[in-house]
Amino acid sequence: MESFERPFGDESGPVQAPMHPAWIRIMPCSIELFRTVPSLNPFPAGWWADAFPEDDIWNEPVWCDPGDVDDWIAEASEHHLGASPEVVEKEAREEYDRATAERSERIDTFTTHCRRAGLPVPHTVRDLLEFLLALGLYRSEQREGAMYVAPQLYINPFDVLSFDKLEAIEEAADQRGDLEELTAIAIRRVGGVDYEFDDEGRFVLPGNAKSATVEVSLAALAEDAGVPAPVIRGMLMELAEDGDVAGSVDLGAVPVGDQFTLTASDDLLGGYPNDELLPPEHA
Repeated sequence: MESFERPFGDESGPVQAPMHPAWIRIMPCSIELFRTVPSLNPFPAGWWADAFPEDDIWNEPVWCDPGDVDDWIAEASEHHLGASPEVVEKEAREEYDRATAERSERIDTFTTHCRRAGLPVPHTVRDLLEFLLALGLYRSEQREGAMYVAPQLYINPFDVLSFDKLEAIEEAADQRGDLEELTAIAIRRVGGVDYEFDDEGRFVLPGNAKSATVEVSLAALAEDAGVPAPVIRGMLMELAEDGDVAGSVDLGAVPVGDQFTLTASDDLLGGYPNDELLPPEHA
């Protein structure tokens, strides 16, 4: 898998720092805070506290609180008009159990990575920033007695975390899945694909079509997905081999900025109905 490129230039913000997609699965939910920065260049480490003056940002917990199951049932009832209360409650409880189990598994896995790295397990947002600095996902420097930081979230987890053989195989497969999801979402959004969900919640293209044909470019897909264009090219070539997409051009040779026609299957597009990657418990 091609590594993610280091960003260059003097972009000023607030901007979203490039981040390897895998960190969304591995890091606590509050990693999203550290994706938003005033600049990709070094900036004062206290910037987030200044950006949220009404909140005790540094003492916020790093993991999202799933809330109470009764809240999930109440919300499900609002979106399932016509269904019996018993069915709604059963499905809401099952979804709550799935989400909390996913959350617990992620916390356990993250804790294992912290211990292997010899670093304290972060519990607050302040702890998480210190963890990112220690792991090398942020760099720091001193300027006139103040700490300045800059994001390096584009680094691949394989470069800073320890995986055993089985874990490495699973992580490589998960990273491939992340890229497939980002590519499918980008095709749907850049191409302006029309779709709806039927009464059973299934993704459906107009006329129950089995594919959608759109005009895209590697550059546009890469910008939407937030990954380098060469990575998108490689992903499209893989999907073409699997029969999930077909291009009007040689996907391995088409210039990054050129528009071309791409046909994507409904299975690929419908397999990823979200507009962004989500942690497993939020998907």
